[in-house]
This record gives sequence, C-alpha cells and structure tokens, in this order.
Amino acid sequence: MATDQIDGVSHDLVLLLTSEDRDFLVRNNGDQVKVESLKGKKIWLYFSASWCGPCRQFTPKLVEVYDEFSSKGDFEIIFVSRDKGDQLFNEYFSKMPWLAIPFSDSDKRDHLKKLFKVRGIPSLAMLDESGKVLSSDGVQIIKEYGVEGHPFTAEKIKELKEKEETAKKEQSLRSILVSQSRDYVISADGRKVSFTGAALYPNILDTVDLTSMSLNLVFIVSS
Repeated sequence: MATDQIDGVSHDLVLLLTSEDRDFLVRNNGDQVKVESLKGKKIWLYFSASWCGPCRQFTPKLVEVYDEFSSKGDFEIIFVSRDKGDQLFNEYFSKMPWLAIPFSDSDKRDHLKKLFKVRGIPSLAMLDESGKVLSSDGVQIIKEYGVEGHPFTAEKIKELKEKEETAKKEQSLRSILVSQSRDYVISADGRKVSFTGAALYPNILDTVDLTSMSLNLVFIVSS
C-alpha cells in the first residue's frame, strides 16, 4: 500500500513512464502505445502481481470500472507488475484491458515502486490530467465507491465521503427498524407486532444516533 506522503505531488507524464530507450507502453496483444498520446488524461498506476491473492480479487473490480468509463477517453490505467517472471506477467496481464510498463523494463518498474512508496500490493495511485497525485489509496476508493466514484476527482471523492458521514450521523432507530410500508416487527412465533416504541415515543426514535451509542433492543410480546 502506498502512503499519503506522495499525495499532491506532480509528475511529468513522459519522464514518469518512459525510459532512455523506450517511449511506449504495451497492451496484452503486443501493441505499443506512445506515452505522448496519454497527455491530458487521468492516469492510474496499478501495482499488482499474479502471486498476490488480494490483487487477484481486486483486479476484476478495477476491470469493471475501466470497462464502464474507458470509452470516454479521459483516463488510462497502467499496470506496473511485481511478478518475478515474464510468463507470469503475460498470463496475469492477459486478463487486463489496459496498458502496462513492459516487463523487460525492470528498472522503470522498480523506480516507480520506490517513487510511489509502494510497500504492499495491490496499490493504485491516481494522477489527474496534469500529473498531480490525487490519491495514493486508489484501491480503497474503488472498493468503497466503485463506478460511483467517477470522475474520480478530489472533489468527487470528498463529496462521496461527506455524504457517507452525513448518512451515518442521520441514521436513527426508526430508519433501521421501520419503513414507509411497514411499522411492525416480527415476534419469535412469526406474528406481526406493532412497533410500540414508534407509537409511544416517536420523537425518541428520530433522535437516537446509533453512531455514538450501542443499543440492546428487546421486544416483549404479551401472550
């Protein structure tokens, strides 16, 4: 996992992704794509490996996001392999629809790992169109928000986090136990029982904040 110490740092895309004798990235079919053609796009650097279980679980989630938005042409993912051999790299990369640093360029792959302070994988660094690192915790962002995080700008992520916090604060006992179409609970023997608390203490249910206290709920049904 990368650390947040790199967030906010800007990079020149060409210098970041090319090397002295290479100015291209590769697709899993062998096609080469010039790094220059990626200017003006958001770039995500995906550090992953075939031997990593969490990586294999996360990659399909990332593919889902990529498939949803890649046609817009505003971002690209670049695989930075941590595999130990080119055969393992090729097998794993064959499942990815995006670009990669050629496996043969181990110096660049190692350099990116150090530059982005990657100490564990999977790791996803999100850069904006100018090369500025928006987040070094892209894996968690994708896990939490998936496609809802688009366009994955700092403003959008902030908005989603604020909505999440607001929802937690506004959560009440009423919102958990009753709905517009149901104001009862089910007893142990399967009977519908009117939610007494809602009838006797409606104001209490609307003000209980479950994020700050723990409640034990007991429903007593008279025989």
